[in-house]
Amino acid sequence: MRIETAIHYINEYCKTNNLPKARSLIEHNWTRITESRYYLHLNFNAQYLVKIIKEEIEKGMHQQLTLEEKRILNQMNQYVRDLRYSHAKKTYTKHKDLFNRSEVHNWLTSEAKILCDAFIAQP
Repeated sequence: MRIETAIHYINEYCKTNNLPKARSLIEHNWTRITESRYYLHLNFNAQYLVKIIKEEIEKGMHQQLTLEEKRILNQMNQYVRDLRYSHAKKTYTKHKDLFNRSEVHNWLTSEAKILCDAFIAQP
């Protein structure tokens, strides 16, 4: 895919809030997207997404979690949001090692963090 086409799709995905697809295209074309002549053609949201990805790379957070692990964390957030605490506890118990990792706390909502801390305190 030509870089101009990729930039067009990235801008469109960011306009429609389809951020996973935009992120995927940005990561796939990372070296060219971060060149200033192409970066300037991105809309504001796309430029901000590039900055976020760059920060993640610099902090070492990039690709620390697999897609399956991210899915589990999102599911935990959903259980807590929907007040389905029994499901949240089952998920925590099943994936206890995952929830004990430090990088996981960046993916959990504040309510989910509190609940996970409560699960740790239980015998």
